[in-house]
Amino acid sequence: MTSADYPEPMPRGWPKDRYRATHRAMKVLRIADHLLRRGLAYSSAEATDRVIRTAAAECGQNEPSSTTCALVRAVLDLLLLPPSPPTARSDQHHATSTVVAITIRHLTA
Repeated sequence: MTSADYPEPMPRGWPKDRYRATHRAMKVLRIADHLLRRGLAYSSAEATDRVIRTAAAECGQNEPSSTTCALVRAVLDLLLLPPSPPTARSDQHHATSTVVAITIRHLTA
């Protein structure tokens, strides 16, 4: 990985779980990006754990857990939403943005 992957260090004083969740989210986005750029998966159905783990190895990430693989599929579902139907004002160009929030909750038994 290059210094561009980690432009600046994480802020000090966060709880350890927040660091872990942030690093997992960054890993998920890097793997999803690699899958889409290389054409390895065009949908979450094509992104099996094996495909995701192979992509992670190709882009220099450690082997992802099953939870991380599930999050990669969730991100692919969000990124690959079908286009919305055209509106009456389709002649105008409108920019839309999608905000992706990933929440990781640990369940204790």
